[in-house]
Amino acid sequence: MHPLTPDDPRAVGPHRLLARLGAGGMGRVYLARTPGGDLAALKLVKDDLAHDPEFRARFDREVRAARRVSGPFTPAVLDADTGAGVPWMATEYVPGPTLKEAVRDHGPLPAQSLPVLASGLARALAAIHGADLVHRDLKPGNVLLSPRGPQVIDFGIARAVEGTVLTRTGQTLGTPAYTSPEQVTGSGVSPVGDVFSLAGTVLFAAGGRPPFGAGDPIAVLHRILTEDPDYTAVPEGPLRDLLSRCLDKDPAERPDTAAILTALADAPAPHSGWLPAPVSEEVHRREHESGAAPAGTARWRRPALITAAAAALLLVGGGGYALTALPAAAPGTGQATGRQSGGAPAGADEDTLHDGAFASQEIDPQLWLADDLSFSADGERLHVTGPGSFSVWDWRAGEVTASLDPTPDGADTTPDGRVAAAHGDRIEILDDHGADPVTELHQSDEGIAHHRVPALSPDGARVAALATADDDFDDGNLLQIWDVEAGEATRTVELAGPLHDLEFTADGTRLVGTLTSRTGDRVLGVAVWDADTGEWLHYFESAGRMGFAVHPADPSAIALRDDGDRVRLVDLDTGEALRTMEPVPDDHDPLISLAFSPDGARLYAGVEDTAEEADTFGTVWDAATGETLRAGDALLSSPVAVHPDGEVVVSLNPGIQRLSILDGADLTVLHEAD
Repeated sequence: MHPLTPDDPRAVGPHRLLARLGAGGMGRVYLARTPGGDLAALKLVKDDLAHDPEFRARFDREVRAARRVSGPFTPAVLDADTGAGVPWMATEYVPGPTLKEAVRDHGPLPAQSLPVLASGLARALAAIHGADLVHRDLKPGNVLLSPRGPQVIDFGIARAVEGTVLTRTGQTLGTPAYTSPEQVTGSGVSPVGDVFSLAGTVLFAAGGRPPFGAGDPIAVLHRILTEDPDYTAVPEGPLRDLLSRCLDKDPAERPDTAAILTALADAPAPHSGWLPAPVSEEVHRREHESGAAPAGTARWRRPALITAAAAALLLVGGGGYALTALPAAAPGTGQATGRQSGGAPAGADEDTLHDGAFASQEIDPQLWLADDLSFSADGERLHVTGPGSFSVWDWRAGEVTASLDPTPDGADTTPDGRVAAAHGDRIEILDDHGADPVTELHQSDEGIAHHRVPALSPDGARVAALATADDDFDDGNLLQIWDVEAGEATRTVELAGPLHDLEFTADGTRLVGTLTSRTGDRVLGVAVWDADTGEWLHYFESAGRMGFAVHPADPSAIALRDDGDRVRLVDLDTGEALRTMEPVPDDHDPLISLAFSPDGARLYAGVEDTAEEADTFGTVWDAATGETLRAGDALLSSPVAVHPDGEVVVSLNPGIQRLSILDGADLTVLHEAD
């Protein structure tokens, strides 16, 4: 990364340029900041190429091709303008070295990294080929290394399989050392040509040299046609055998990406430890250098604290959890108040509390630390969950009635009151909104000492959680799925990073979770797993901001908030969008929280909390049609919860410490407290 020079532009389109990342045959690549605060790699083509009609056609094809490819191993396109005087394209910024740079500076990758690399490259090619494209220039310089796996970049010479070849007569595309034999002879390109390049790239990672040597390009091309590569850097075994098949001179004998992934089925998933230490340090250095935790991205909230008003707790013997009734503190007294026989808090005007009115009391500070709200099935209780707390609220009276002790590392609840609370190497299961301990799930794996982000299935029979040996959750992250009755983990899945949110679908058959960067400051994407097998079903990649809500009535649907605040209803059977919600107003604050009405008919979006004394407005859609019902005048901040009968909608703005209770029908404000 280098500073901008006086000759560099300071902005391209709506994006502010920050530094130079490099240059290539097409032009310069800059580190840029998008209007939404995300970092991007912005490719600005050379002036002479900008005036070449053939190149402009190819660049336009590159952009359209890249937009068709999505997945965890290909950076997403954020923006582009192929019709500009100087065309450009902005993609997700990956703050890691190329494989070529990593091997040059730190030596070949260790043997344990090679299956992860090969599997990630195969998955990237599967996404490219699934869009009816061929990359045609896969090589170490077009592979970025990141904790979440290899990232395949530069579709600058990819072409649609069914499209017109845009190269000049006699021009050979691809880099000689990684070009397939049929590409050398001009016999045509196909997906298995990319497979040949994949294997050559893995051999380079293992041995530090191109598969067919270096030197004169004509000599290299001759060796590709007539000689076998040197496999000695790859340990004998299944991976070496697979690479040999991929490098067969006859394209008909090579496996496709599906066969490669089958052969690599036992390869570990990418995680922050898949790269050798020097390369990981290089990634972290680049993250720090670029400030790769963009302003406005998702973040972990600070751990919740139990305040004096919530300190009268009962500790169950054996270190378990329990909930005990908590009298609310009278404002300004520091004394606990009891309930009068009529049900109103002592000292409150009873006339203000009947028929669904609300007590005008000071709200307990614990509420402002919440990052999730949900109503009980009967609508009488509001469950308040934070990264380190769980409490039960009488929402009409505005007071805490119960809270967990000891403070958990995360908690979840079902509408009927079953609670899962994570604490160290165990997960506690309780009934009756936490008052009745049921069982403890003890971790049998000595390497796992911490759990967070527990999620209960709707029937309470299973619980899933993030598990790791590292209390900073920056290495070896796992998704564990437990059978509560059996008291054992039935599935363990390796993750590329920590989880920020985790939730079962309405029928309990699938899990949906938000994967974040190692530090938790940036969302990588939303993943969907089969809850029975642990199989990764879908992955929706993010450029920094993403969120979801599971549909309460349709187990095959989720609402997905994309980067740029586009909201889609997604079919989990196919991974395709069922509909896209109408855009929110241009001047709205960033959307953070999504919540369905209990019947799934409405979708509510709360905006990011703010520290300013200003109204913040969310949006409401008809989930069946995507039509906007309210936009710009609904006081919805994040998080949001909808009452089971639609009576009220509760919204928090922790930034200015404001609780809003809105009419469920027209979203007029019924009550505010701060």
